Amino acid sequence: MSTSNAASNSEKLSAQGVIQLIAEALEIPATKLNATSRSHDFPEWDSMGILTILTVLDREGVKCDFGNTEALQSVQGVTEIVRLAGRLD
Repeated sequence: MSTSNAASNSEKLSAQGVIQLIAEALEIPATKLNATSRSHDFPEWDSMGILTILTVLDREGVKCDFGNTEALQSVQGVTEIVRLAGRLD
């Protein structure tokens, strides 16, 4: 693991930081997302989008299994995953 990843893995994420990660994963502008955004609002947020969100979360040191797909279908759910991992600021 590189030093830069290790540093980012120890930092807390804000709610806006979670939105930024989701936007990065879905390759959409973060300005299109807010705390109430859900997967059905975005064609990019399909099963592949969920896998990409999982990958981005994993890169940030937030572990989540694919069985938690309900939580991965909303900004609120992803934020809760980050909170449960102890990474929400």
